[in-house]
Amino acid sequence: MSDASTILSLGQLEQCLKRMIITVCDLEDLEPDDIHRDDRLIGGDLDLNSLDAVEIAATIEYEFGVRIQDLSAAKATFRSVASLAEHIARERGWPVP
Repeated sequence: MSDASTILSLGQLEQCLKRMIITVCDLEDLEPDDIHRDDRLIGGDLDLNSLDAVEIAATIEYEFGVRIQDLSAAKATFRSVASLAEHIARERGWPVP
């Protein structure tokens, strides 16, 4: 998705995450535009669960080199596509408005 030298805007990162979530979580009947940036991910309308979160976290680590280690903060990080994008951008040192 992104090599180490590429800096993505939050909007670009959110679109990458939406496509990744659709692929990783087998949500083939959805398009990225069907997922809104503030939609609740785990236990929300997408019907994702903790196993989906583990798969998403592993893919984020592989694609972006960012680990989601702090279990106490994981719930907030996985709240939405927007919160995931902000976490990745902060960890990578990318600008976060």
